Amino acid sequence: MDEVIELTLDSPDGVIDCRLEPQTNEGELAYSATILYPHTVNGYSRSDIYCHTMRQDANTNSFVFEAGEEIHPKIRKLEEQLSEAITSAQSS
Repeated sequence: MDEVIELTLDSPDGVIDCRLEPQTNEGELAYSATILYPHTVNGYSRSDIYCHTMRQDANTNSFVFEAGEEIHPKIRKLEEQLSEAITSAQSS
């Protein structure tokens, strides 16, 4: 799968915009995840931007955030949904 995946997810804080871009490194497929997480400051909506790499876990065949990266807990909660989006896009 060499196509960019764009999706929106709902959260208690609002709509989360996600973009998953495929990358190939030494024959291994990974995805660069750019996540715009909603954040309101003084009545103004401003998104927090998070960029992380997702790699396939050989044991579970799901995609997980790269080991060693510091992941905010609210972003860590999105890992399963992002993995499902990647695997369903690969199967279609």
